[in-house]
Amino acid sequence: VVDRSGSMAYAANEPTNWPNTPAAAPDGWWFCDAAPPQSRWRDLVAAVDAFLAELNSSPQQEKVSLSSYSTWASTDLSLTHDYTQVQSAMAKYSTNFCGGTTNIGGGISSGYSALTDPSHERSWTSKVMVVMTDGNHNVGLDPVTAAHTASAGGVTVFTVTFSEEAAKDTMMDVANAGFGKHFHATTSADLVAVFQEIARLLPTLLTR
Repeated sequence: VVDRSGSMAYAANEPTNWPNTPAAAPDGWWFCDAAPPQSRWRDLVAAVDAFLAELNSSPQQEKVSLSSYSTWASTDLSLTHDYTQVQSAMAKYSTNFCGGTTNIGGGISSGYSALTDPSHERSWTSKVMVVMTDGNHNVGLDPVTAAHTASAGGVTVFTVTFSEEAAKDTMMDVANAGFGKHFHATTSADLVAVFQEIARLLPTLLTR
């Protein structure tokens, strides 16, 4: 479950400065153009690629879905074994990054629906949601409430915060409500390492 709000267009070490455009954006850039080359979104794409590579190298055969959120949340891809579809779904936002506000609770609800979709889920599997944000929830369903609902439905919720602007305390509460674990990253390299760690530790975390 990934954040595509407006702040994700800025660099990890750059404060969000709406309505000024990100420092790395080309002249004339505006939202709904391609995401700037040094944006948090591009960092996230690299981290998701690393996450999928780790899953590909593991002995388990996991299904992955993709949900995303800004002002509104969406399920961009149902559960699948084909990880290239996840990358393609991310790429659509890379080429048309419109931003918006930050509806983390909506993203969690969308992710929960994807994980429990009877036409794609597998019986007797462990269901895990990884929720990433670089900011603060400011519209829609309370994310802690959404995490409680997901947990009650058999989904473990892990959270990842990125950049110093992210609401770490809130996302720790979300992870606690989802009986998961919270991770924090401040740089692009940190974010890649966090997603790799989650993929590597996932079997251990699930059996605690």
